[in-house]
Amino acid sequence: MIAWWNGLETIQQVFALIAIPATLVMLIQTVMLLIGFGDTDGGDVGDIDGDEIFEGVEGDGFVLFSVRGIVSMLTVMGWSAVALLETLAPWLAVSIAVVLGFATLFGMAFLMRAVSKLQSSGNIDVGNAVGKVAKVYIPIPAAGKGCGKVTITLQETYSEFSAITTASEKLKTGAYVRVVAVDGTGTLVVEPLVEEKAGGKDEK
Repeated sequence: MIAWWNGLETIQQVFALIAIPATLVMLIQTVMLLIGFGDTDGGDVGDIDGDEIFEGVEGDGFVLFSVRGIVSMLTVMGWSAVALLETLAPWLAVSIAVVLGFATLFGMAFLMRAVSKLQSSGNIDVGNAVGKVAKVYIPIPAAGKGCGKVTITLQETYSEFSAITTASEKLKTGAYVRVVAVDGTGTLVVEPLVEEKAGGKDEK
């Protein structure tokens, strides 16, 4: 390992320092998902107050800057750069690595949207969510001005659903909400709980 590291050029070491921790985080996320900790994405970059731009680019569950997506992007970009710098000029190698990284970011966003839609339209009856408590996963804009996402255990399946709210304030990641309705597209309509339940037992 030390010999491999010492054999890298400085620019390769920089990209390796990006790729190695990103790879470790991705592996941890994968292991946690496999053993049943469904909420492995760690939230969305939209958790940062005021950074509305990071909550997504569409209103149908497409979220570009998720933690899972960013980790995947950094992993692919980092290792691609390390490999490409062996044979290509630095500017070309870095350019290709950046393109591959962003392609991965978009690919993960489309993949997660597809998975979300499959969950909503598959064997799970989203109507059964009404009255249940869910947890905000991606911030939900106030007054129905945009779509966020919530996680909920429905029919013994941990699922993610797009959600909107008529509340006057934005619902932040980690907040507990109650599902009050489901619209024609399968999007949940939620409202904040008067008292958030940190234990999360009511999610089921």
